[in-house]
Amino acid sequence: MDKQKNLFIGIIAFVFLSCAGWYFMYFSELNNSLENMSNSYNQLKSEKNKYSQIKNKFPSIEKEWKGLKVELTALINKIPTDTQFDNVTKMLYSLMEKNKLAIDNFNPSLAPLDEKQIIAPETQETLIVEKYPIDVELRGSFIDFGNFLDQLAFSNYYLTISNIQISQNSYTEGEQKISFISYIYTKNSSADIGITQNNQVYTSASSIADNTTSSSVSTDTELTNEEIIIEAIQNTGASSIADIVKIIEYFKEKTGKDIDQDLAITLLRKKLKNI
Repeated sequence: MDKQKNLFIGIIAFVFLSCAGWYFMYFSELNNSLENMSNSYNQLKSEKNKYSQIKNKFPSIEKEWKGLKVELTALINKIPTDTQFDNVTKMLYSLMEKNKLAIDNFNPSLAPLDEKQIIAPETQETLIVEKYPIDVELRGSFIDFGNFLDQLAFSNYYLTISNIQISQNSYTEGEQKISFISYIYTKNSSADIGITQNNQVYTSASSIADNTTSSSVSTDTELTNEEIIIEAIQNTGASSIADIVKIIEYFKEKTGKDIDQDLAITLLRKKLKNI
């Protein structure tokens, strides 16, 4: 009887221990998995909320992006092409004269100070934007200079001004001496640059061929003038538009004639641009 009782108790104890071991082994692992899943769920929920906030910002970001594209397009449209460089300098010069400002120095650089590539947002066209500085020295009143700046802001071209320095003119009461640097920006598409370079190569080859076949024939007046101007640029060491005076004097001494100033400025500008 005792043996059966002990066997029964042993079986009960074995079953209890087996159930306890199974519980702790299985349910403990299950509890850990559940806890990990809960943490993952909370993390995903947090990321979802974060992405939802970003999604809610999309309309405002898209609106801001469209506004920036419109501003950039308007800015690009105000940047003249390199062929309009002379028109911009003339506009700037006449605007100062219009506001009764006496111009002591107006020295545009014919070599770009900086060059950047940008992509037009509307056409996706690659543009080369070059920056040309102009050193300016003026005499006039604060009011006239302020009017000049106001009108410049509403011009058809994009220009900027920096390094403004104003001091009292010691010779004239109520008049200020004003100096600043104005920057002119010009644009060229990369396709136009490639076409221009190809045309220059073709023109050079054609000129060599023409000179070879017609060496016994004298060149025309325009070509001779161009050669003399190029010679003058080289011999005078011209490095800015202000040196055009040296070129004019050289040409006058060489030929006894007056120079074509537009042609001389164009050739000088090309030379400085290639430096």
